Amino acid sequence: MPGPGHQHARFGGEEIHMAHDSLKHFFRVSSAAIALATVVHAAPAVAQQGDAAPAGDAASDAADRDIIVTGSRLGRTGYDAPTPVNVVGAERMNNLAISNVADALNQIPSFRAMSTPQMNSFRISGNIGARTLDLRGLGATRTLTLVDGRRFVASADNGTVDVNSIPSILVQRAEVVTGGASAAYGADAVAGVVNLILDSKLNGIKADMNSGISQRGDARTFYAGLAGGTDFAGGRGHVIAGIEYSREWGMGACEVRSWCAKYTNYVPNPGYNTTTKTSTNGLPATLVLDHVRFLYNENGILSGATKPNGTGGTTTLGQQVLNVGATSLPNALRNKQFDSNGNLVDYQIGSLLSGLFQQKEFDSTQPYLVGLSPTTLMVPTRHVSSMVHANYDLTDTIQLSGEFMYAHVVGGPAVSTPPLDGPATIDINNPYISAATRATILAADPAITKLLVNHSAVTSVGPSNVATTTIDTYRAAIGLKGEIGTGWNWDIYYTYGRVKSRIDDVNNRLKEWNNAIDAVRVTGANVGTSGLAIGSIVCRTTLTAPANGCIPINLFGPGGVSQAAAARYMVPEWQTRTYQQHVVALNLRGSPFSTWAGEVKVAIGGEYRRDTAVGYTDANTLAGNFISAQTTALPFTKTTVAEGYFEAGVPLLKDSALGKSLDVDGAIRFSHYEPFGDATTWKVGLVYTPVSELTFRVTRSRDVRAPTAQESSPNSTTIQLPLPDPFVGGNTNQFVVTGGNPNLHLERANTFTAGIVFRPSFIRGLNLSVDYYDIKVDGAIDSLTGPAITTACKNQNLLCNLIQFNPNGSVNTIFSNFQNLSQLHAEGLELVADYRFPAFGGDIDLQLNANYVIDLKTIGATGLVTQLDNWTGNNGSVTNIQGVPAYKIDGIMTYSIGDWAFTWHHRYVPKGILDPTKIAPGDAGYDINNPNSVNINYVSARYYLDFAAKVKIADTRMGGAFEVYGNINNVFDKGQPAQLRLIGNALHFDSIGRAFKIGIRATF
Repeated sequence: MPGPGHQHARFGGEEIHMAHDSLKHFFRVSSAAIALATVVHAAPAVAQQGDAAPAGDAASDAADRDIIVTGSRLGRTGYDAPTPVNVVGAERMNNLAISNVADALNQIPSFRAMSTPQMNSFRISGNIGARTLDLRGLGATRTLTLVDGRRFVASADNGTVDVNSIPSILVQRAEVVTGGASAAYGADAVAGVVNLILDSKLNGIKADMNSGISQRGDARTFYAGLAGGTDFAGGRGHVIAGIEYSREWGMGACEVRSWCAKYTNYVPNPGYNTTTKTSTNGLPATLVLDHVRFLYNENGILSGATKPNGTGGTTTLGQQVLNVGATSLPNALRNKQFDSNGNLVDYQIGSLLSGLFQQKEFDSTQPYLVGLSPTTLMVPTRHVSSMVHANYDLTDTIQLSGEFMYAHVVGGPAVSTPPLDGPATIDINNPYISAATRATILAADPAITKLLVNHSAVTSVGPSNVATTTIDTYRAAIGLKGEIGTGWNWDIYYTYGRVKSRIDDVNNRLKEWNNAIDAVRVTGANVGTSGLAIGSIVCRTTLTAPANGCIPINLFGPGGVSQAAAARYMVPEWQTRTYQQHVVALNLRGSPFSTWAGEVKVAIGGEYRRDTAVGYTDANTLAGNFISAQTTALPFTKTTVAEGYFEAGVPLLKDSALGKSLDVDGAIRFSHYEPFGDATTWKVGLVYTPVSELTFRVTRSRDVRAPTAQESSPNSTTIQLPLPDPFVGGNTNQFVVTGGNPNLHLERANTFTAGIVFRPSFIRGLNLSVDYYDIKVDGAIDSLTGPAITTACKNQNLLCNLIQFNPNGSVNTIFSNFQNLSQLHAEGLELVADYRFPAFGGDIDLQLNANYVIDLKTIGATGLVTQLDNWTGNNGSVTNIQGVPAYKIDGIMTYSIGDWAFTWHHRYVPKGILDPTKIAPGDAGYDINNPNSVNINYVSARYYLDFAAKVKIADTRMGGAFEVYGNINNVFDKGQPAQLRLIGNALHFDSIGRAFKIGIRATF
């Protein structure tokens, strides 16, 4: 059956089904190659840096000299750049049957796939199904994404670019600088830069179409792209154009994969005493268990009750725990649920009941068990992206260019949680409670006035917050470039970008729902002049406002929420955004003079940029009518930047006794950000080649990041809450300010890289680089809770500037909005290698990318260190997984012979930590009585093998060539590691399992 969103398909469905039949035949023919893969997969491999030809290939070397590598405004090749540069080309995508350049980049170990269709659920700060790029695990907001060296308009409040908006069929290669590059490109290049280079010299026509499906019949995909280029005006002009359509049908909820359907989750040990910090049952404080269900169901489970305590307050019985608690329920009321008539019946509690969790396998006699939320494992997406680019030689030395890009991207629907009342407070006289039940309860304790009921309206109203995002991107550019004399060139350009996005979220609950569950029966005593019928059931609020339209809800038994009530209280919400960007830039490059070692190269230029964002939302959200609003308005925000830069490359040695070459590269940029202040960024780099086979490189840079629209928005909210006040004791009413902060400053970072490049003459075709990186970010933008701020001020004399006090010394206001509070640190080693050699009558290409993380951490304003390295588990929110493995290895081996090519793609993630805050048996300092103790605290390693094949078929009649290709992803059908909780960790592990794709390419 089609996946979610199938009913919205306009085309592509037939191609999917035809391709499904073709897959069986194609991969039956390839079975011998798969067997070969199982033999060679353990062999060591080094990988090619992108798709460069082997060293020593004269034609390739000549072509490389024409490349201006990202991270510098001066012309260099990737291995010769002072800053590490990894080039990922179209050939990698073709060999692996990858249609989206972001998917190819996210395979590289230096990236963290933070935002992909497998990672995205409903995130207001981004877009559903978006593909953004995150280098070094420092966050996508600290990775600058460029197209042909120019900035691209933001797609979300957090300033990130959705790569779905860029037609991958026109991307020739992606250049990745894995180090700071703010001196070359300005703010946000703290972790690095990804520069997508378009094939602006395309001549002829190329087309690509493919279809894919998982072994289990879901995760269907379809892609079609067409691009072409030709000269005009007698060769003085050249135009290219391209368009692509891509659709991913996604995957369903957790139950569609066995590794997720076993419902692994954390459960607090019910035998652990948190007061005495001792275990009474021989188990640690936290348990990682399978078959964990929430203590909710459609019938409604009695989880507690309240009664007056005689002093004006209430005493809670049960406290959401049926069998234990400071004040337990009477025995007659324990382990009970309601039936559809409001009668109490037995409920079979699972083992290790603790709070809202129980270990309980599915029971057909009690079908309304609530496990995980129905969040989709992979959200559906579809997009159309297109571009046209033209250039024309106005004179022999001046060229005019222009381009226009349009993309329409739809993500979702993404499904969030069902409505959970945990617990709902129900009056003992609620008319939906049977007389027999009321009598039983009062017989157990006559003082009980209210019941606490854990209820899930899954079958009645379905999941809440089913969201879809729509993004329309428009981008236009016009530019001039030319030459001045010999060896000097210049360019000037203007770009305009505009993104209009919308989030539609259906089935969000209004606060009025809470009035609806407080039902009463109309009696003669309260009917008054309202005209209400005696004996009818209404909301309590209707007694005093008969025309309020409130529809009472029965929380007892399945189907108790009527369609009318669901329609009234589960309503849609929406938000819109408009992002605009204007950029004007001028660059001049050339060689003013030469030294004894060669030409001195310089680049100088300036840029002006204006970014704005504004957004609106629905009336219910603005009025605060939702129990938990998922959308927000965004007041108008504007950032303007005026900056100028200078860069120089000076050769100091050439073929001397001290070495073959020595080059020094330096750059400085001054920027004025309104309203965030001034910044001077710089870099100094050195490349030393003592002998032709060996090169050393080192760079030091100062980088910055500007606050995003989300962070700098004046959209702050002030609410008054009773919170602990450590200055006067007890709780006091305090104003807490949350949200954006227009008074933020720039984040500042110091980056150091050092590496070695090895190209031995005795192994012709081998290129290998190893680089060390160390990135420290100060003033990282973060927010803290009110209690954390007051505690830090009282105990550590920190953050007191975020508090306003009353005259008596008590807390008046806490500024809990975004502040420049934290520090980040990323340190590690990166290996890039490629090797090509003849073998078995053909050629073998080996490519290797690896990243070893020495340290990745955040240091909060209170000194709290969160270690993110060697962490591959999920310790909490599904949308807040941040850790990275200690290392990742990505290797490719391609064997080409004649018109055939076979590719084996190897991915390895080592054993990691499940939760860095926990200690398990075997760990240093483990103690069963430690509140941080846990029974399991590791995540198993995973090795994945993908196999792809392609064959070229010449078509002499049309003068072109065809290429048929296909692949098997996850050949061994490895699921996610068994220890992962909730819906796993798609940052590093495959969620789909074995999947197939078949396609055809054509060139004319």
